[in-house]
Amino acid sequence: MKTLTILYDANCRLCCRIKEWLQAQSKYVDLDFIAAGSEAARRRYPQLDHAATLKELTVVSDEGNYYRGAKGWLMCLWALRNYRGWAIRFSSPDMMPLARRFVVKISSLRFRFGYQTSWTER
Repeated sequence: MKTLTILYDANCRLCCRIKEWLQAQSKYVDLDFIAAGSEAARRRYPQLDHAATLKELTVVSDEGNYYRGAKGWLMCLWALRNYRGWAIRFSSPDMMPLARRFVVKISSLRFRFGYQTSWTER
């Protein structure tokens, strides 16, 4: 695997901040970002439920595998040099429920961080 494509909500300020943070990290795997629900995302991945990608982070590998929600976030961490160990730990059967709860909680709070009113593909 050489590249992960991350479909993120370009109207969510928290999502955009996380995108900037991910871009600044040292990586084992390249990260490509596409605004979820955009025409570019629809053209590249016509088989996806694009309304769902606006509600839940979706990550697609260059091998064609899809990861959503907590698994998507763990794949983002797995791609990073300084966080791969965390991703591996939290993907274990014992820790995955905790990872899911954490992602659900952060996702439920993301609108508190602000939402942009215009569509901007970043």
